[in-house]
Amino acid sequence: MPMMKSKRFEPIQEIALSSANELSRSMAEAGRRISDLEHQLQQLQTYRDEYVRDSAKTSGAIDAVKLQNYRSFLDRLGEALNQKVRALDSARNEFEKRRAQWSEKRIESESLNRVVDRFRNEEQHAADRKEQRDGDEAAMRLMLIGRLDTGSP
Repeated sequence: MPMMKSKRFEPIQEIALSSANELSRSMAEAGRRISDLEHQLQQLQTYRDEYVRDSAKTSGAIDAVKLQNYRSFLDRLGEALNQKVRALDSARNEFEKRRAQWSEKRIESESLNRVVDRFRNEEQHAADRKEQRDGDEAAMRLMLIGRLDTGSP
């Protein structure tokens, strides 16, 4: 008896499902990365704002060296903020890429599920029809045997 279509497609179906699950985990990881970077960016912005506010409170007579150090530190904080923003943008792009891949694979997996289900239904209907035919044939044989034994036409 040849292998049923549903059985031939099941390994493909399982691979697609496994791939969709892996992409889902990858997408979740990318989402956590975004959350971490957003938190780090917020902390850095808060630190910079507090530093500026605290420096403004103590701004009596500032000599040139202190002013230069203050500006230099603010520049470094600004660059660190810019780096975090770029990293966050990159992480968001990566998340969207992974989300698109997951969505595509999920659709593929669901389609394969429907195909396998359809094959299974067709195979079940074919088996039911065969069973009905076999039963009808057996009943017909019994009826014929019964007629032959009684000599009835």
